[in-house]
Amino acid sequence: MEIKSRATLDDVFNMFVAENEKPTVENLQEWVDRYPQYRRELVEFAAAWAKQLVLPTAPEMGSETEKALIERSMSYVLNVAYDRDQDEEVQRHVESDDVVYSLTRQAQYAGVSAQELANACRLDPALISKLNRRLIKPKTIPAMLISLLGRLLRKPVASIAEYFAQPPQTSPGVAFLARGKPASCTQQSFADAVRASSLSDEEKARWLRETPDAKG
Repeated sequence: MEIKSRATLDDVFNMFVAENEKPTVENLQEWVDRYPQYRRELVEFAAAWAKQLVLPTAPEMGSETEKALIERSMSYVLNVAYDRDQDEEVQRHVESDDVVYSLTRQAQYAGVSAQELANACRLDPALISKLNRRLIKPKTIPAMLISLLGRLLRKPVASIAEYFAQPPQTSPGVAFLARGKPASCTQQSFADAVRASSLSDEEKARWLRETPDAKG
């Protein structure tokens, strides 16, 4: 117990990688139980690791198993974002002004669950997570979606747009997997994010019709 309390985040990441061939829902839960103080970081790390494992080899694998792991991890990441402790000073701002500090934090305050937010927007958890971390190029996000988020989160459309215009957010897990290289937090177009999502073909087509031209 004493060792666990002294372990740094990098220590935990190193041990997690050393003891597991790849992330799974089961071993992730085990490590979250071991190190509850790093719950959010472990979840984000597992999702980043799963994505790193799958994307380079997906054409050869031809299997949906690893992609399913990513989706489950991303769903878990999104739910963790809803459950994390709130900073009192930031929470006061959430309640009193029009600034958006986090889509998930604002949704929590508005009484909208993670699943309700995804369902209402007709998006999957991975897309909501990318929007929350500002990993989507702002100019490619449909105006209809920004307006919908404003209604759901009880914030002006301008505040939602300003949130998306801020720099993207990386996570400790992504930085660790970069192994000393500058952590890349590359944004993608909304259209590319939709194509890579788990949405049905019908839903993808609907969103792609809404997507602005991302050229330039």
